[in-house]
Amino acid sequence: MNRMLFRVEYYRWLRTRRLIALVAAFLMFGCLSLFGARYLPELIGHSAEIQLLHTPDWRDGIQQYVKNAGLLLSAVSLVLAAQSCAVRGTDPVGVYYLSRETSPARLYLPRLLVAAAAVGVAALLGAVVAAYECRALFGAYPLGAAASVLAVQWIAVVLFAVFAAATAARTGSTGAAAGAGAGVYVLGLLAATVHAVQPYLPTTALQPAVGDAGITFTDGVKSLAALFVLTALALGAALAHPIRTIHSAR
Repeated sequence: MNRMLFRVEYYRWLRTRRLIALVAAFLMFGCLSLFGARYLPELIGHSAEIQLLHTPDWRDGIQQYVKNAGLLLSAVSLVLAAQSCAVRGTDPVGVYYLSRETSPARLYLPRLLVAAAAVGVAALLGAVVAAYECRALFGAYPLGAAASVLAVQWIAVVLFAVFAAATAARTGSTGAAAGAGAGVYVLGLLAATVHAVQPYLPTTALQPAVGDAGITFTDGVKSLAALFVLTALALGAALAHPIRTIHSAR
């Protein structure tokens, strides 16, 4: 595939400031989430009505970032990725692309890959900042355990964004993609009440629990399996569906 197509998509992310906004959001939450967890006792220390069950440690700091990244930052990533892949036949630019291209792979694959790369880089930077801030604020901690949690979430955030981007490519609508992503998330929250299926839900991968030993490889694969399947189905629907159908006269 022509590398120029990827360069065009990269510059579209820069020109529209999507990439800058996404990176800034992850970096900001990577810093602020840990500060909030670290200084929470001092913020509410003079309250007679609120008492902490324990003094916050590194697990609370990483967990706070994971919660924010799994909900707010994944939502931002979803919307921006969907916007980059939604090509509508009602827009002048959309008409230009759809009238000159016949291959869905050539039209959408560069958009999908660049969107995945942009989200992946931003999420990785946010995780690195969170890991650094955790050591700076809480002292030495088991980096391997924290890294396993952050790695599972990183994969989940990228997959979630690609799922939305592929849905937008197939439907031509950012709103439809956002609705599909929200539906997956809400259904995951509802299904999480059933203990037997909770380890296999997308929400478990987006907001993994932070424990002393982190997440095992098996548990990580279980939580990511549903997202892999959903993303693969969305990609298949986007890349296999013809852009337009030409009917011959009879």
